[in-house]
Amino acid sequence: MKRIGIVESNRSGSGFDTLRAARALGLHVTFFSSGLDRYHATPGGTEVLDGCVDEFVACPTHELEPLLEAVKAVDAYAPLDALLSVAEYEVVQTAEAARQLGLPGPDPAAIRMARNKAAQRRRWAETEVPIPAFRVVTTAADAVAAASEVGFPCVVKAVDETSGTHVVRCPDPDAVRSTFAAIRAQTTNRRGQPRAAEVLVEECLVGFEVSVEILASAGGVRVLGVTDKILGGRNRFVELGHSFPTALPDGVRAALEAAAVAATTAVGFDLGIAHVELKYTAEGPKLIEITPRPAGDRITELMDRSLGLSTMELLIRQYLGEPAPAPTAPVGGAAIRYLTAKPGVVESVSGVEIAAAVPGVLEAVAAVAPGSRVGALRVNEDRVGHVLATAPDPYLAGRIAEAAAQQIVVATRHG
Repeated sequence: MKRIGIVESNRSGSGFDTLRAARALGLHVTFFSSGLDRYHATPGGTEVLDGCVDEFVACPTHELEPLLEAVKAVDAYAPLDALLSVAEYEVVQTAEAARQLGLPGPDPAAIRMARNKAAQRRRWAETEVPIPAFRVVTTAADAVAAASEVGFPCVVKAVDETSGTHVVRCPDPDAVRSTFAAIRAQTTNRRGQPRAAEVLVEECLVGFEVSVEILASAGGVRVLGVTDKILGGRNRFVELGHSFPTALPDGVRAALEAAAVAATTAVGFDLGIAHVELKYTAEGPKLIEITPRPAGDRITELMDRSLGLSTMELLIRQYLGEPAPAPTAPVGGAAIRYLTAKPGVVESVSGVEIAAAVPGVLEAVAAVAPGSRVGALRVNEDRVGHVLATAPDPYLAGRIAEAAAQQIVVATRHG
């Protein structure tokens, strides 16, 4: 039996699916984690951990040295065949640990660059990958000056966060100052890792957003597909829907794919699945960011249902050096639409059963209940549920998901 080490997990989509795929492949799974409470608090989390993990190892996974020590200890008595992570905050140290143990894995330098939005943009500027105008700053005064140079409205963002955390559209200098101050006020991220001192100020692109899902290996970089995205949240960039594969015309899709491949190649990402976000503007594709791990937000599940394969099985087989089924043309479409509600205390939730009964709907879920508190829509975690649907065509899947989502009402009151 082959043995695989998995370091932490995101709690939507690819994280739990990675554990399920490892179990389906008959692997012995060692799960390295700094704590399991957040997984048990996630619907379905306890079931996944109990059913898919053979061994738990507690260690500070957010730091390289203690993680490396824990991995070496396991490897000493039961050698690992692979070590990987699909969790945003742990990909760098996992790649470093794998490299030091001589296990397959992506280039740690590439992962480090892909985890830092300022470093990405510097490399892309050097290699003429299409990007928005940007400045990297360390003071509020420099942030305002940079915003004046790139033009208002601009976008101010932390360089090393995820899920839309501290990514704000700023219409004026006061918004730039307050956003910069909010970013710098938090010296660590949600895993307790020190935040970078730099802050990114960039041009606010006008265009529609997609993500390109990339598969990299020693043989080069290839595209698994393009995901259509819906954004909301006023001056935030909250993801409210995804459809796979894209319904865009072939010429537009090809241009987006080419830009994503160029961006991935430029940072040196050389093993695994990457999630590349772009906007298509009047000037063509412009890069938003690359994340050196599979997409979250159930996008990999949409891919699986559309392509008729397990994306996470493909990833694990890569790390094990095993042949994997090559993705083929999509056999259908899949879409997810997320629910939102006004800030306040939830009074009632209705319509879930109606939404679930719509033909084509696979899931209709309200993530809140009466008495729950709903915050303002600032990051992806502020959504209150979702509807997932499939159909022969991605456009139709999206319309079905939208129609079903409209049946669910989350009523709130101030309090």
